[in-house]
Amino acid sequence: MINSAILKRRSVREFTNQKISKDQILEIIKAAQFSPTAMNNRAWEFLVLEDQADKDKLFDVMDVHSRQEQVKIAPIVLIPLMNTDKSILPVQDLSIAIENIFIQITEMGLGSFWKNVLPSETDNIRLAFNIPDNYRILSVLPIGYPARETKDHSDTEFDATKIHWNKW
Repeated sequence: MINSAILKRRSVREFTNQKISKDQILEIIKAAQFSPTAMNNRAWEFLVLEDQADKDKLFDVMDVHSRQEQVKIAPIVLIPLMNTDKSILPVQDLSIAIENIFIQITEMGLGSFWKNVLPSETDNIRLAFNIPDNYRILSVLPIGYPARETKDHSDTEFDATKIHWNKW
């Protein structure tokens, strides 16, 4: 039986203006910190943007072709970071933490999506928020209450032809 949060998890790009409490944010980050990391490095850090001026600043430093209004509209934007001095696999470690975040926020009735950070945007984000050079940024996560309901995944999306048993 598939976990219900996995069935319900969808990218959400429209949010209500309902606030997210500090306790909710801490639970989201706790879920991320429960994720596995290579050699148990636990080298994540998290930047939480709640103030409108900070969300606007993030939007402004993003590449004009990559900007998404949801960065400004979501009640919070979470930026997961990985210390590359401590992590031998920062992309993998961050990706697993972000998946835990997605599962946790779905369980909490919240929504988000993976807003990719282009390599050309990384330095601008670092400068705007004083992020040290040794921290990897993969994505920013606008988080909020969904403005409308999404449809759960179903078995019709399962594709057994993508499974190869013992040989290709």
